[in-house]
Amino acid sequence: MEQGLLKDLKKQLEQEKFNLMQTINHIDDGGLGVSLSESMEELSTYDQHPADVGTGVFERSKDFALREDAMLKVQAIEHARQRMVKGTYGICEVCGEEIPFERLQAVPYTTQCVQCRARVEEPGYRKNVRPVEEDVLEPPFARTFNDDADVNGYDGEDAWQDVARWQEHSPLSGAGAYYGSGESGNDGVSDTDLIDHIPYEVDSEGNFYESTRDIDGVIDSPIHIDE
Repeated sequence: MEQGLLKDLKKQLEQEKFNLMQTINHIDDGGLGVSLSESMEELSTYDQHPADVGTGVFERSKDFALREDAMLKVQAIEHARQRMVKGTYGICEVCGEEIPFERLQAVPYTTQCVQCRARVEEPGYRKNVRPVEEDVLEPPFARTFNDDADVNGYDGEDAWQDVARWQEHSPLSGAGAYYGSGESGNDGVSDTDLIDHIPYEVDSEGNFYESTRDIDGVIDSPIHIDE
């Protein structure tokens, strides 16, 4: 590549890096260095509507993504400048062919020609490229349900049963969503329901008494209920 063209591309890389660093500094000054509640200018998020908190989290996540994208481009620019020093700038790292000058003008930090980059960006190129950890996590959900096997240890189904006890309709429920009644459910009458179903009567002075009428309507000695 001619030295004049290489010099122009080097200036373009320096200007691109300067703009990216300004973007990164602007994002950092926007509140990424403080907690979420401080960035929202609230003493606490406890009394905030979930939608408001969700909006704040979304904007914060977007800033992180934009900052990460800018940092990756800065790293690519530094890599391109190192290739200039080594004399390999403008050569495709995949096929070894010379990258057209027009492409370098459009994306000065690129390391691949159009054809090689197009193959990388094809939908099925990374379809089967999965983390190696997934080799021991297959199948992803049912692998810890071992009822069919002779396993006595604490497995995924045991964990689910512990969680399912926290269903909303259960008297023992403390929190959580409704999952329906299962083998761990308690569909009986709770202590509160028993108290609510105690028959009572009110006298002329407004006192509450447990009703002691039998089936035939005969009244036994009334029992006073403390309020």
